[in-house]
Amino acid sequence: MELSKNFEPGTTETKWTSHWKEKKYFESHPDNRPPFTVVIPPPNVTGVLHMGHTLNETVQDILIRRARMSGFNACWVPGSDHASIATEAKVVQMLEKEKGIKKADLSREEFLRYAFEWKEKYGGIIYNQIERLGCSVDWNRVNFTMDDHYYKAVIDIFIDLYEKGLIYRGARMINWDPEAKTAL
Repeated sequence: MELSKNFEPGTTETKWTSHWKEKKYFESHPDNRPPFTVVIPPPNVTGVLHMGHTLNETVQDILIRRARMSGFNACWVPGSDHASIATEAKVVQMLEKEKGIKKADLSREEFLRYAFEWKEKYGGIIYNQIERLGCSVDWNRVNFTMDDHYYKAVIDIFIDLYEKGLIYRGARMINWDPEAKTAL
């Protein structure tokens, strides 16, 4: 076998990703092994992953693979996050630049529609990048922080904390961004 002078990662990545998926190496189902779970701190849907994300994914991949090899029922849950000032800023920038629309002229529902369109476009890019990195995530468990079950859980917990008096309203000094019109 002769080695090529030029390595072409796409061929190798596709080959091994297909093999791993076919063999279902990274799927996790409850059984009698001790569980080991990593939930990817979901990247904000701001466009594409950067080197910080790559480092984070690599460290998590090392931990989950080590747990798998040590006999744990290892489950790595992938996902992405909707709630960030950075994502909102990207959507606002896109609306102004591409459509000539100001956020202030939109209702909450209209803005969320654009935000979800953004998520559909860039969430897929992020997941593709995670896959190309060779991360051993369980792709059957992809989550988004605005998925109905997550949204309902957050509301339920918020109400519970409010009823316990742990969340309350009050006049407080805050840091305010006059450009983005949001608290920091």
